[in-house]
Amino acid sequence: MKNYGFTLIELMVVVAIVAILASLVYPSYDSYLKAGRRTDAQRLMLEQTNLLERSYSRNGTYPEQHNITATDYYSFSYERSAVDLFTIIASPVDDSLCGELSINQQGVKTAATGHDSCWVH
Repeated sequence: MKNYGFTLIELMVVVAIVAILASLVYPSYDSYLKAGRRTDAQRLMLEQTNLLERSYSRNGTYPEQHNITATDYYSFSYERSAVDLFTIIASPVDDSLCGELSINQQGVKTAATGHDSCWVH
């Protein structure tokens, strides 16, 4: 009589191969996700900059306070240093590789020192 199926050793070999492949693929998948989140943060910052520019064109000044909703991965802050100057700062929650990114009223983006390559997309 012939047995059909897999032995325990065959199943363990397959599980080991899958585990090895997953350990090789996961770091690149994780960096891919973080790059996408940085792109989303930049998009949100640009949207907020556009809203603030509309406010400036209507009122001749930027608002003293402006709330930007935080995401699961970034918190945002708004600072107005003069009636015609502001900065929006994105601070990562779980991305230890890249630091903060700021954008001002002229659209100039400034990354935390040494992290310029993280924010280039």
